[in-house]
Amino acid sequence: MSSKHIFFTGLLFIIVQIAVAQDSVKVKKEVDRVWDNYELYHEASIKNRFIKHSDVIQLIQKNINSGLFSSEEIGRSIKGRSINHLTYGRGRTKVLLWSQMHGDESTATMALFDLFNFMSGNDEFDPLRRIIRDNLELHFVPMLNPDGAQEWKRRNDLEIDINRDARLLVTPEGRALMEIAKKIQPEIAFNLHDQSTLYAAGRTDKSATISFLAPAYNYPKDMNESRKRATQLILTMNDALQTKVPGNIAKYDDAFDPRCFGDTFQAMGFSTILIESGGFKGDPEKQYIRKLNFYALLTALESIAKKSYASQSLAKYDSIPENSRSLYDLVVRNVSINKEGISFRTNLGINLSQIKGPNYASMSYNGRIEELGDMELNYGHNEIEASQLSLVPGKVKLLLKSEWDKLTQEEEFQLVKEGYLYVKWTDTKSPTGPMSARLLNLTNAETGAIKAAGIGQQAQFILAKEGKPEFAVINGFVLDLNTEMKQVPNVFGY
Repeated sequence: MSSKHIFFTGLLFIIVQIAVAQDSVKVKKEVDRVWDNYELYHEASIKNRFIKHSDVIQLIQKNINSGLFSSEEIGRSIKGRSINHLTYGRGRTKVLLWSQMHGDESTATMALFDLFNFMSGNDEFDPLRRIIRDNLELHFVPMLNPDGAQEWKRRNDLEIDINRDARLLVTPEGRALMEIAKKIQPEIAFNLHDQSTLYAAGRTDKSATISFLAPAYNYPKDMNESRKRATQLILTMNDALQTKVPGNIAKYDDAFDPRCFGDTFQAMGFSTILIESGGFKGDPEKQYIRKLNFYALLTALESIAKKSYASQSLAKYDSIPENSRSLYDLVVRNVSINKEGISFRTNLGINLSQIKGPNYASMSYNGRIEELGDMELNYGHNEIEASQLSLVPGKVKLLLKSEWDKLTQEEEFQLVKEGYLYVKWTDTKSPTGPMSARLLNLTNAETGAIKAAGIGQQAQFILAKEGKPEFAVINGFVLDLNTEMKQVPNVFGY
């Protein structure tokens, strides 16, 4: 081959690579424009994270009616609820996505129905839809654990964790997933979950809003082609998400667990990606994280269709920080506490446990003190610097029930500013449990629920400066008493 021929061959190769790169950038910009127009595809009937099987069935029918999706039942839960499999696309590359194998982890389920709305659309993004539809065959199993979703619990009705049932396949839900995976033999699989909102991205104050894992397929945690492809797709999604929530992306420890479906599928040659939706400040119903899921999945599907992920260097994976269980819902730093006659300054870590509401369709919260001491390596979703403040027990206001019933929230707020956190009815016994639309707790005791801060105690106290209340911590939520009144999700009757 002449040197002239070699030169022109090399030049042609460079031109082609530039064209491919430009095309990839163009599509990436298109995905970002989809992000900007997300509300067009947001499934409005899903208003919170407590989606049920009956909701899913209605939405599946809606998507079948579009003519772009086909659906089949691939199994039944212990309680007889259907497990459904939807198919979209006519391409050669098969991709399997399943969500809510843990019943109380619904963020991705919500995002999948947003994604279905996008796929069914007809607008300026049709070129992106065609790229996905013509190159991929997508298989979805939304809500693998409908019984768990019905009662908002992790496990299925046998109390078995479906994601620890990949070997024994005791659960009908696990069997349904294994059978559909073996039938379609996906090249790539997405295992979609939620994690605690108390995970941080490394040892930082940044919540791990989205966490990834390319599961290991053996105990040595070797890297084969299947796991390599999963890792490269993670890097592609990470690049995109860093533009939306910089610093809030983490990865899981990759210790091998043969009981788990992700590890098992990886060993079967299906490039499997775990996505965990964590927390984001001000998003208790995970609606913004739902949007992030939609964006990450659409980014991944575009990349799979074009195989653009293959250019990612595995070395970049090490730069993603690992999950760290180091966050608290509230941290009070350097507060003065008097306990057993001893005054000292310390830090408090407070977390909000969840209490299921009626019909498992809402949530109340119970704030408790879970740490007391040096919290140098911990952070809070909310923090109070209390170096000039002292912890003071809340006072009890004695009222007739009729007086309580007439109290406005502005009047309650004024009582809180005076150091009151509780009301005791003088003429009858008050109810117990969570209460909404109030600022003051009810108590049947002469004193409040907390006298001095201790592990496990209710997070109900005043933070005062020289005797003047500056902040109130009510059931783990903070009220700044020098600003306008705000609501708290719920208080308690004791």
